[in-house]
Amino acid sequence: MKKISLLLALGFIIALISSCEKESIQKEENSLTSEKSYYYNQEYFLVANRGSSTVSVFNGKTTDLITEITLPDAGAQPTYLAHSKRNNAVYVGDFANKKIVYYDANTFKMKGEIAIQEGAFHMWINERANQLWVNNIVSKTTSVIDLRSNSLIDNLSLPTNEIPELTENAVQHDVTISPSGYAAYVTILDGPDKSYVVMYNTSTLEYLKHETVGGDAHILPVGYNLYVPAQNDNKLTVFNRFNLNKKQEISYNSTHGIIASYRHVFTTGIANKKIGVINRYTNEVISEIDTDYNIPHNLAVNKKGTILFLAHSGASATKVVFYSVNNNGSLQKKSEYDSGLNPFGVLYY
Repeated sequence: MKKISLLLALGFIIALISSCEKESIQKEENSLTSEKSYYYNQEYFLVANRGSSTVSVFNGKTTDLITEITLPDAGAQPTYLAHSKRNNAVYVGDFANKKIVYYDANTFKMKGEIAIQEGAFHMWINERANQLWVNNIVSKTTSVIDLRSNSLIDNLSLPTNEIPELTENAVQHDVTISPSGYAAYVTILDGPDKSYVVMYNTSTLEYLKHETVGGDAHILPVGYNLYVPAQNDNKLTVFNRFNLNKKQEISYNSTHGIIASYRHVFTTGIANKKIGVINRYTNEVISEIDTDYNIPHNLAVNKKGTILFLAHSGASATKVVFYSVNNNGSLQKKSEYDSGLNPFGVLYY
């Protein structure tokens, strides 16, 4: 009888301990789920302040300033930004220090550095290709980085064999990667009047094809298309992104920065203080707004296509401005901030 009572008591204690452990585990899981949910529901706009060695972080829903990241090296020049959802990281190009610095995308604590070449400029991430491409405009190379190891795969030089007409002025400038991750596209500027759009295979890093456009060209994939605004030619050229065949041209004065939402393509008229809105299905300019400050440069838009973020660049510039985007494409100023000196590349995630 005593043995039975002892066994019953022991069973009760084990059951109690098991219950407490389950409760503790459940609380921990709930806490983790809540934390993940908190982070998952966050949205951010970031801007690299090239003259202040900082990156300003804004709440993507309210546009309020959240925090500021200071790059680790003295004299750092953060130029452009990219986000990896898989790595939960924000990558920042440091123009002056031959490196990419990357941070936790929620806590904004530094996670590491990647050595590249000099003059880190436009960059683009694609999770399917597991690659980050960065143009280094001083070294005249493109660094290709493996996101799985955060290590350098290769530095690509100018394709002088494939484009023998390139001059000593030629330099890589903007870069993007197709949504599928198959192809990367680099714009090469060669003097004030001519740029090249060069298509690469991301698996082999081999040159595939190139086309010629006007001076100071930038680039963005939108659906099956590739939009290439050429500032000095006052027009955007629309290519088929699969084969670089030209489809259409859109006139827009001093077209420069470019970003797209589900409905619209947005571009800056950098020399005349404008933002233009293009219907991405008809490729017609449907609205335009004057900016309050000079040199409207780079753009970012939220996932709903309802908030547009603009950085005004320049040696003494400090302004970043948020706009509300209506369904018809019209813009209305929402808020503005002094983010730091020379606001440059922008990012939304």
